[in-house]
Amino acid sequence: MHEMSIVAALIDEVRQHTSKHPGARVSVVRLRVGALRQVIPEWLQFCFVTATRDTDLAGVELEIEPVPARARCRLCQRTFAVEDSWFECPGCGALGGELIQGNELELVSLVLAEATCARQ
Repeated sequence: MHEMSIVAALIDEVRQHTSKHPGARVSVVRLRVGALRQVIPEWLQFCFVTATRDTDLAGVELEIEPVPARARCRLCQRTFAVEDSWFECPGCGALGGELIQGNELELVSLVLAEATCARQ
């Protein structure tokens, strides 16, 4: 299950960004995940919850935006949906093509909330 290593790297990246905003807490982490990345979103969610349990990131919402795979034919320049890593142009039948989306695995944004101080 490579989702756990992805989550570990994601947590490191989140901590790197939040270190620049002392006193703020993360409420939402937004990711874009391409269809060809071979990542199962439900497993990614499970690993995120498991890895952040009992940490300052516990309860943070992980939003995953799926990105469908699309390619551009090198012969006729038509763009088309890629099914199961099979790059066949539906226009001219050429095999291959240039992948233009669907391989993403990126942190898109963090939603930060100011920490509240308890008054005594």
